[in-house]
Amino acid sequence: MNKLGTSFLFLFVFSCLTFAFENLVVSCPEEEQVETVIKDCKNQKEKIKKLEDFALKSYNNNQYNLALYAYNKLLSFKGNSKKKEFSYYMVLGDIYCFNDNYFLGIEMYKKALSIYKKNEEINIKIANLYLRNNLYDLAQEFFNDVLKNNKNSIDAKKGLGNLFYLQNSYQKAIFYYEQLGFIHVDKDTILKMVDSYTNLNDINKAIKILEKYAENSESFEILLFLGQLYIENNEYVKAKKVFLNLHKNHSNNFKVCLYLANVYDLLGETSLSKHMLELSYKINSSYCTTDILQAKVAYKLGLISEAKKYAYNALTKAKTAFLRNQAHKCLNFLQNK
Repeated sequence: MNKLGTSFLFLFVFSCLTFAFENLVVSCPEEEQVETVIKDCKNQKEKIKKLEDFALKSYNNNQYNLALYAYNKLLSFKGNSKKKEFSYYMVLGDIYCFNDNYFLGIEMYKKALSIYKKNEEINIKIANLYLRNNLYDLAQEFFNDVLKNNKNSIDAKKGLGNLFYLQNSYQKAIFYYEQLGFIHVDKDTILKMVDSYTNLNDINKAIKILEKYAENSESFEILLFLGQLYIENNEYVKAKKVFLNLHKNHSNNFKVCLYLANVYDLLGETSLSKHMLELSYKINSSYCTTDILQAKVAYKLGLISEAKKYAYNALTKAKTAFLRNQAHKCLNFLQNK
């Protein structure tokens, strides 16, 4: 075949592929549905009204592909106000983020930001997206931009607190968390604040925060953390009260049973400790720490053979060097008895 024939063949194949692709795009069911919505509209104003209603309904019904086509169609119309374009890009950004497409989500948010540069909501959305993807410097830049325009922004301060917490910069995290005011602090932030103070070895401050929050909350996570800190702070009676309260509503929770067994042991209530350990063992027998405590309690009750059995079990279950060392110590001690 000569060069001219080859060129015509290539052009023919390319045209066929292009036609097929165009037909494929046009035949997309979502796009067809969007076009059907505005098919009988008489003017652009009517089209926009119908499309906006359709897009919002699709969005609220989690039909995100339909909503994407509808909002993109709305953006194709000329003469949209800045306010409308801003809202369209915002929703498109949300939809892409719901679908875990953060790159396109940020792109849409930045298009919205180009319309209203000082809008706090969009700056916070972009900052949180960067934070979610561990792009800390970029996230910090957007949070700080918000604070430049609104020094009292709760979202920006919380975001910066979370940013520094994730980087283990606990002192800086606390600096921002403490500015929030208790009314604006949710459970997740409380737990991060308390963990920050704990990592800074200020257990008393951590306990005070948890106690205050617990006055109006029966949160399992809050009470569990409070009980743990009471134990660490040698406040065993308070810890016992917390874990007994948790046990009323979470009697089948392994951690609650184990911590309560530990508190009973620390208070010298060995028989109660053994009973609670047996309950936790029925729930989950795979943890080395349970067997170590079982061995300790059995030894206190004079059950040496049983204690050795638990110590040996602990050694076989230990998954870290620290736990293996603890199990070895326990077993060596008992073998000399």
